[in-house]
Amino acid sequence: MRWTRTNGKENMTEEQSTLRQTGADIVLGVAKKTATLVAAGAAGAAIIHLSTQQSQPWWFLPASVLIGGVLGLLNFRWLAIAVERVYLRQGATPSGANLAGAFINVLKLSVIFIILFIIIKWQLLHIFGLLAGLSLCFLAILWEGLTHMNRVKGA
Repeated sequence: MRWTRTNGKENMTEEQSTLRQTGADIVLGVAKKTATLVAAGAAGAAIIHLSTQQSQPWWFLPASVLIGGVLGLLNFRWLAIAVERVYLRQGATPSGANLAGAFINVLKLSVIFIILFIIIKWQLLHIFGLLAGLSLCFLAILWEGLTHMNRVKGA
């Protein structure tokens, strides 16, 4: 898509608006795909758990997949917010944006690490179900990226 360059400042605003809208579309697509994959994964985990007659309650493995997917999606959403607020902000210097981005990412990963540490330490959820849920979010990100790439290629 080409822009008419009448005023550099207006053009930058249009480009930033387009980038923000595209980013919002991608985040929404990842959220929908994650929800689909996690729902299917949790249902599959429930079936597997019920068929193996384990000692934990029936919801233990599906809840683990669900919480893992939510944590993965939360991590992705925080990353999208950091990119939008730090790197796409008008007047941001590259070094300042990199420093702010690094700080936000360390803070975000620390919060997720603490949550995972508590879950694993107190054995609140099934560890492999939790990892499966996190992996399903990553798979949804790849799926949305390929979908977006094919959409752009076809346009």
